[in-house]
Amino acid sequence: MRGKIPLSIASVMAVILILSSNTRGQNIWQVPFDTVATNNTATDSFLSLNDVFELVASSNPAFSSFSYQLQAAKGDLKQSGLWSNPELSAEIEDVGWDAPGFRESEFTVSLSQDFEFFGKRDAKKRVARAGVKATALRVKLATFDLYLDAKQRFYNLAYAQQEVQLKTASLNLVSEIVESINYRLSKGAALQSELLLAQLEEQRAKLALEQAKQDVMAYEASLVALWHGKPSGVQVLTNTEPDFSRLLQQVSSITNTLDSSRELSQLYSESEMFQAEKRLATTETRPVITLSGGYKRIEIDKSNTILFGVSLPLPLLNKNQGKRESLEAKLSALEYDIQRAKNETEASVRSQTIRLHQLISKHATLDSLLLPTAEQAYRTLQSAYESGRVPYTQLLEAERFHNELSFEHNDMLFAIYEQIIALEHLTGVALRIDEEM
Repeated sequence: MRGKIPLSIASVMAVILILSSNTRGQNIWQVPFDTVATNNTATDSFLSLNDVFELVASSNPAFSSFSYQLQAAKGDLKQSGLWSNPELSAEIEDVGWDAPGFRESEFTVSLSQDFEFFGKRDAKKRVARAGVKATALRVKLATFDLYLDAKQRFYNLAYAQQEVQLKTASLNLVSEIVESINYRLSKGAALQSELLLAQLEEQRAKLALEQAKQDVMAYEASLVALWHGKPSGVQVLTNTEPDFSRLLQQVSSITNTLDSSRELSQLYSESEMFQAEKRLATTETRPVITLSGGYKRIEIDKSNTILFGVSLPLPLLNKNQGKRESLEAKLSALEYDIQRAKNETEASVRSQTIRLHQLISKHATLDSLLLPTAEQAYRTLQSAYESGRVPYTQLLEAERFHNELSFEHNDMLFAIYEQIIALEHLTGVALRIDEEM
């Protein structure tokens, strides 16, 4: 698996880059599937996020589908540039049953060809080119969504694995308390009720740990499905204390890409298609000239005649008025949709960026102040309880508070990752923290 990115994804990336080189947002919606490191040392049981990207790039069938979608669009472009086929016709006239040998018949052979002048063929090509660009955009967005999906599933598993570690630690703490109470009970320094409460808490911790392990199995199955792998105890490698400083620098530059957000990119693509269709609708009112030539044989006098002809429709009644008016109205509606999308995108990015800053700030406070303080308070109370200076209920409360902060810390880290993914989905900017670089 490790080594080269397969041809299907390479061709998809190359075609997207070529076809979108003159479109809006050419520097965004670029996924890291084609730039992941290939010289890693991770095993199949321990995967970093880059390892996951490489596995997806090498085995996910979506890339083959994307490649064929682009080929189909290019086929439509090729078809739009082809001339119509010439038409060959033959006709026999004045054939009577009482005319042996067809002595009075007339035989005609002709060849005709339609010629699309007045910009008709160029207009068709423009529609097809707009279709290719629209397909390239859809493929680009779908590829980016696959990147986001892989990232989401990776962090789902990372979160679940951390929950197992935390619940294992929580169970160990409760088991320590049960053991301590048993010892103190044997010395007559504890009550039976204290032991019952501690054992109940221990049972709850065991059930929570078992549920967390089941969650890990489910999220692992979801992750490895991206490359048709089988669950085999995969562990994902993450930093539980990541540095978000570089991430915040990336977020600060997002405002420069708002004009190429997901919705706006789609609206601009739709507008380009409508513009091309409007031009085609205009050229369709111009006549298609048909030139013909042929040979006519008159059997009765053995004479031969060369025929020439020209025909063209007269655009007197149907000038595509309705279609042109419809497309004009759609383009006008799109202008307002684009303005609305710009306003909503700006507001959404601003609010999501604020939320991301809040989550990172709260995570830092938990990491540097609350968790160390809670850990110290719990250990102090544990020593005091073992020496009989505080009741068990006070120790239990401290243990619960410490556990709640630990789980909140994990929840906060997962919320940060989800917020990052939400911003990426909206703007098309791949936001990477230091551990993902």
